Amino acid sequence: MQFFRRICSAIITLGALVSPSYADPVFKDNQPVMAIVIDDIGDNRKKGLAAINLPGAITYAFLPHTPHSYDLAEIAYKQGKEVILHAPMQNKAGLRLGPGALTEQLSRKEIQQVLHNSLDSIPHVVGMNNHMGSLLTENRQKMKEIMAVAKQRNIFFIDSVTTGRSVAWKVAHEHQIPYLVRDVFLDNKQNWNYIHNQFKQALSLAVTQGHAVVIGHPYPATVEYLSEALPILEQLGIRLVSASELLNIRSRTQLLMAQPKVEPCDSSEGHCQTLPVAIKH
Repeated sequence: MQFFRRICSAIITLGALVSPSYADPVFKDNQPVMAIVIDDIGDNRKKGLAAINLPGAITYAFLPHTPHSYDLAEIAYKQGKEVILHAPMQNKAGLRLGPGALTEQLSRKEIQQVLHNSLDSIPHVVGMNNHMGSLLTENRQKMKEIMAVAKQRNIFFIDSVTTGRSVAWKVAHEHQIPYLVRDVFLDNKQNWNYIHNQFKQALSLAVTQGHAVVIGHPYPATVEYLSEALPILEQLGIRLVSASELLNIRSRTQLLMAQPKVEPCDSSEGHCQTLPVAIKH
C-alpha cells in the first residue's frame, strides 16, 4: 500500500502542475494518450507472461525464433493485446543479436528473406520495431530494403531511436509506411526510482504534446512498477493506447512531422539514456 501511495502522490502532483492547455495544437480536442511497447518478449516464458498480464492496451514486441515467442504471442493476442516483431538489427558495440539478425553484410535479397522469415515466425504481427540497431538504422539503403518488406506486409514501424542519427523513421515516412518514434526508454536502469523518473517524463510529454511513446522491457522491476502505475493513468486524464491506435489518432489529427531530437546513446546498451525533446511523430 505504501508503494502504491508513493506512485500516486508523485504522479498526481505532476498532473496538477502540468495543464493540458499546453498540449500540441493538433491534440487540443483530444485526450492525451500514451503508447507503451514492451520489448524482448520470447526468451523467458515467466517474465513474458508477467508482462503480458499487465493491464491495458500495451503493445508487445517479440524477438523472432525464440523459445516462447510463438506461444506468448498467441496468449497476448487472445487477451486483446497488440503483437509486433522486435527485429534484431546490427549495433555499433558488436553485441550478439540472436536469430533473425539484420546486418549490413546481408544482400538485399537476404535481408528481406530474413525479415520475412522473422515475421512469419510470430502470429498476429501488425507492426515491427528495431532491437538494438544503432548501426543499421543509420544505413539508408538497408532501411529502404527493410521498409519495402514492411510495405509489402502492410505493417507499421516504430523507430526505437537507439542512435540520434537514425534514418529509419525518415525512410518509413518516404515509403508511406505508418510509423512512430520512441520518446522515452523506461528502464535502462532496473530500479524503482529510475523507472519512476522516466515514467514521470513520459507523463509530462503526454500532457504537454498530447502523446508519448514509451519503450520498456519485461524486467521484474518494470512489471512491478507498471502494475501499480497503469491503473491510475485515467485519473490523470491520460489514456493508454496501442501503437496502432496512436497511429490512427495521428492520421485523424494530421500530426506535423519534425526530426526527433535525441541525446547521445549509451553504446553498451544500444539505448538512449535521456529524454528526447519536443518530438512530433
